[in-house]
Amino acid sequence: MLLPFNNNFKYTMIENFLKTLFEKKKTKKKQSLIKGKEMKNSEETTTLTTKKRVQEIDLPKIINSEVNLLVFPFFALDKRRQKKRTKIEYKDVVKKGSEKIEILWQVTSNSEYGYPGPFDREVHKAIEQIITDTLRKRGVIENPISFSIYNLCDRMNITRSGGKIYRMIRKALERIKMTGIKSEGAFYHKGKKEWISKVFGLYDGIIFKGEKSKEGTIAESNLLYLSELYLQSLNSFYIKPIDYDYLKSLKSKIASRLYEILGVKFYGLRNKRQNFICYKYSKLCQLLPITSFNQFSRVQQQLNPAHNELQKTGFISKYSWDKNSGRDWLIYYWPGERARKEMRRENINLFEPQLIEEDLPEPRNKLQALTKFQLDLVDQLEELNISKVVAEDLVKHSSQESIERWIKGIRYTNARDKAAYLVKAIRENWQVPEECLEAEESDRKRREQEKIKLAKDKKEKEEQKKRQEEVSRLDRIYNLLSSSRQEEIRKEAEDRLPSFIKTHLKRQQKEGKISKLVLAALREEERNIIKDLLSSGKIKNNI
Repeated sequence: MLLPFNNNFKYTMIENFLKTLFEKKKTKKKQSLIKGKEMKNSEETTTLTTKKRVQEIDLPKIINSEVNLLVFPFFALDKRRQKKRTKIEYKDVVKKGSEKIEILWQVTSNSEYGYPGPFDREVHKAIEQIITDTLRKRGVIENPISFSIYNLCDRMNITRSGGKIYRMIRKALERIKMTGIKSEGAFYHKGKKEWISKVFGLYDGIIFKGEKSKEGTIAESNLLYLSELYLQSLNSFYIKPIDYDYLKSLKSKIASRLYEILGVKFYGLRNKRQNFICYKYSKLCQLLPITSFNQFSRVQQQLNPAHNELQKTGFISKYSWDKNSGRDWLIYYWPGERARKEMRRENINLFEPQLIEEDLPEPRNKLQALTKFQLDLVDQLEELNISKVVAEDLVKHSSQESIERWIKGIRYTNARDKAAYLVKAIRENWQVPEECLEAEESDRKRREQEKIKLAKDKKEKEEQKKRQEEVSRLDRIYNLLSSSRQEEIRKEAEDRLPSFIKTHLKRQQKEGKISKLVLAALREEERNIIKDLLSSGKIKNNI
């Protein structure tokens, strides 16, 4: 049953409906205004953040690196070998005054954290930027150094920062902190003017934001404590300016490490008559650090790409190899225009005298005559449409083993300009095509088989010669015996013959003609009887 519907109730409902509608519109308008204001604020905040991000980091083109850590190794260069590496060790015998001493630089990783590698090196370079900024502003470094991981990402040119990157950087800092250095007369302390023997690290401690500081308060930012020895060396300005933009531009990790080492060593040329730096290959492998190889072609393949990059970018003007009578390869480096500019720019009192290292021979005169073998290689290259000048340059500066292989291997390529391809392949020490390697392997197996066959034939000839000599000796002994003794031996030999040969012998004796085959069997048995008589001593060997 429906309730009665009066006018008062009707008007009340309409009034309430209009009020509700008005309130909804008013709320919607207010929310729209708030949202618009928030969007505006968000845009302003984004703009300010972007401006702040651009203005926050003014990356220094030149960073100051501690000299001991430029010369001696700390970080692994190869990410693959980093996992297997637990220690780097550099040993050398040097002069201190008139005395020769053995120095040691040893870097040992923590088993839980592993050995610091290429990424850790980049993180430390970012820390060096902060150190450089601080030295410029304050003239001194003090512990702790405040930093943000976001800031480090900017300095490392990491555009996409996030939880994973933050964890990687945090782990890298912890790994560096947990890595120990042992110096025995290797680390030079400029403040004390002496070489230090001590076990230490680069970082003494790291406190991350939110953790308790040494004072017991909660850290409001990340704090890095440098080790005492590292801090003292920086504050005594035992540092060398590094062109950070150039360092980052180098594609090869070996090239970037050579830039650090040679940059220090080239500086020492200013007070010497010689205009080059020379390193033994084995010693350079320890300093970089990289794995050493025994094959010269492999050695060139390992280092020449880095050499060529440094030469192409003007840091070295040239380099050369010397096999050093096969004892240990020598590598010579001449400073390029970029290196000379750095030397002119740096303060003359920047470095203290380094340890006097082993005297190595000067590079040989490049005008020396080519050997007969080298001239033959030049002729073969000319036959492949390479000019004589270029061919001689290849023979002088490239692996002769590589040249030989590529002279054979060029025919396995599809290059249109085979001469140009061949020159580039030799200079950059490319691997020859797979087909060439297969042909070489097939040729090697064929030569090995021929070698085995020759050895077998030689052995058979020697054995045959011995048998012939033995036959001649036994025949001479037989001929020296009396006729009665010879007859005894003959009869015994006939008795020893196999029955079917004995039958043939009797039949042929009746016919008065003995075949060569039967006669040979009879003579062989006679010789066996003589051997037995000689062994028993019944007859003497007077031959």
